[in-house]
Amino acid sequence: MEGDAVPTRRARAAVRCVTAELGISTAGDPSARDNAESAVLIASELVTNAWRHGHGVMELRLCWDDGMLTLEVDDRGGMLPAVLPAAKRGARGGYGLALVDHLADEWGVQRHPNGKTVWARCALPLAS
Repeated sequence: MEGDAVPTRRARAAVRCVTAELGISTAGDPSARDNAESAVLIASELVTNAWRHGHGVMELRLCWDDGMLTLEVDDRGGMLPAVLPAAKRGARGGYGLALVDHLADEWGVQRHPNGKTVWARCALPLAS
């Protein structure tokens, strides 16, 4: 995604493609579709944060394992992300990681020599 003027658009499209291929985003169950759209929003927020605060997105990975989608975003930044308290959110932002924290089943950060990976996991059971 490096050099992409609209990395969030590509991230959302990638998650929608995966969830459609798995039959989750097109499932008859509205909660399954809602979960798929939550994963799309999470990807968008992680990529936006990497783009704004992490010196650009190096890579987005989507890993599927037995009903769990893990979204991983690598960036070159050394600063660890944190959920801002509600009082510090405003017109200039601060809501993204709060959304990730609310929508993801879990999320975290792993540092590496070239920056960090911010990841989030979403339970997305396959349609029966």
